[in-house]
Formats: sequence, structure tokens, C-alpha cells
Amino acid sequence: MKLTSVHAAPLAHFLEVADRGSLTAAADALHITISSVSRQVARLEEDLGVQLFERDPRGMRLTEAGVFVREYATRAFLEAEDLRAELQGLQSLSNTTVHVSCSEGFAHDYLPYVMAGFHGLHPGVRFTLEVCSPAEATRAVRAGGADVALSFAMAAQEGIHVEYSEDAPVYALVSKRHALARRESVALKELMDYPLVLPTGANTIRQLFDIACGLEGLRTDAAMTSNSLAALNAYQRHGNAVTLCGSLSVRNRLRESQQVLIPIDSLPLQQRLMQVQSLAGRRLSPAVRAFVDYLVDDIRGRRRTVRGRRRKPRDSHRR
Repeated sequence: MKLTSVHAAPLAHFLEVADRGSLTAAADALHITISSVSRQVARLEEDLGVQLFERDPRGMRLTEAGVFVREYATRAFLEAEDLRAELQGLQSLSNTTVHVSCSEGFAHDYLPYVMAGFHGLHPGVRFTLEVCSPAEATRAVRAGGADVALSFAMAAQEGIHVEYSEDAPVYALVSKRHALARRESVALKELMDYPLVLPTGANTIRQLFDIACGLEGLRTDAAMTSNSLAALNAYQRHGNAVTLCGSLSVRNRLRESQQVLIPIDSLPLQQRLMQVQSLAGRRLSPAVRAFVDYLVDDIRGRRRTVRGRRRKPRDSHRR
């Protein structure tokens, strides 16, 4: 059966249930009764002739058909918003909001810097920035909560269009007075001779670091671990320790601070991609398209400022 405009309300209710995982939570968010939400979902299932949810005591879980319908509905509603924006004359990049999600490292300095630069060119564009884990940043794009994500990936992401991708190796970050500061590169085992401040296990840097240490039979005894990159960077600055990071997250800070990046000779620490992501199949609005292009151009220019050896990117083009 063909979905038409008469299914807009059932689809909206369906998406709310899919996002929140229960009829009760969806009803609370929509400020209507549970029975009203249930009727709309049941109507959609009847019209489509498929079961969209598995109903169990833990909540509502999408079936395979439900996953497909959610992807369709998310794209449909986003494209409707984009069309409305264009018809209202927002092609001139005024009176519109670009929703961005990113992992923490990009939020401290880099993305605000890029957003401010773009806003200077297009004062009518506003931004929202959701800071979360790399996986959550990607999920926000997939669910329609973000127009674009700047995140890390170690594998292909379903339902995601990669606007730009490049290798994102993990570097050692030290102060200029540190014993390693003048090194062109450093072996992983050499880092064990100095105080280390490390992110917790949910961070992609820590995941790759643990893999690399396991392969080399190294044991770590971190001076500090934290889920806050700001705390790690502050400790590193004041404690003359070694921390780990990507180059983009500290690009602007390196211009002004007494810190340097050192490449680490460890293959596992090269197995990460930095990506600019959008929703697969979605035609971006003029404002989002312009910001994505501006962001990608800035990332490309950033490579010239990174200290250390130059490595050919695995894939440094828009897709």
C-alpha cells in the first residue's frame, strides 16, 4: 500500500513510540492519552498490513518492517521541513537553524570556532549543538534530531551518508617542556615511562589504546582517568603528563598554547575515521548544505597545521 498525506498523524505517533520505546512515554510527550497513540499505531499497521512493533513487558521494540518504516518516516518529515523552509524563502540562509551533533573533543574549541565563522558570513543562520558520544551523535542524525554530525567511526554506519571522511589517528599530546616534545614520533611502550591521563572506556581513543596495548603486551597505570576531556587536558597542562587526542580537537589550541602533538608508532591507533555525516537519502536544505561545505573546507585546510609526519588519508573526499 502507498503511504499518503493521510498517514502523517499515524506516522508522527509511530515515530514518537519508536524513539521513546513505549506507548506511555510517547503519550506523555505528545500530551494525549495512551489509547489515542495506540489507535494511531494500530491504524498504521492495519493500513500497511505489517506488524511494526513487538509488544513485550519491557516496552515496544521495532520489527524489521518497523525499522524500515521509521527510516522512511524520518526522511519524509525532514524533507517536508526542508521544503517548507525553501518555500518560505530561506534559500538566502536567513532565519533558519542548523542542528549539529558531535563527540566531546570537537565541542571544546573546534566546532564553535567553525560555527562562529559561518555565522559571520550568514548572520541569519542559528545553530544547536548536541554533545554526546560518537555513537549517539550518529544516532541523532539517523533519528532526525541532527542535520549533520561530526564524529568518529571505526566501521560503516547504516543509514548514514558520509559527506567527508579522513583518517583520524590518535596522537600523544604533551607540553613543549616535556621530554618527548621534540620527538618526530614515539613508540607506544615509551609512553609508559611517563604519567598518563586517559579517557574512560567508552571513548574511541581509549578503545584503540587498550587494543594497541594488548597487542604489545603493555600494562598501563594511568595517573588519572576521566570521562571529561576538559579535565584530562587540564591535568596534562598542569601535571606535565601525556594524554591522547586527535588533531582536529586541539587545532586552534595548539596555535596559542605550549602543547605539541606527537605521532604514535602503533597501527591500531591509526584505525579510526573522522566523518562528517548526514542522513542517507535526505536532500539537505540550503543552509545545512552550505554549512557542511564550509565545515569540510575548513577540515581540509586544517591538515596543513598538524605537527608531525604526513600520512596519506585513507579517504579524504566527499561521497
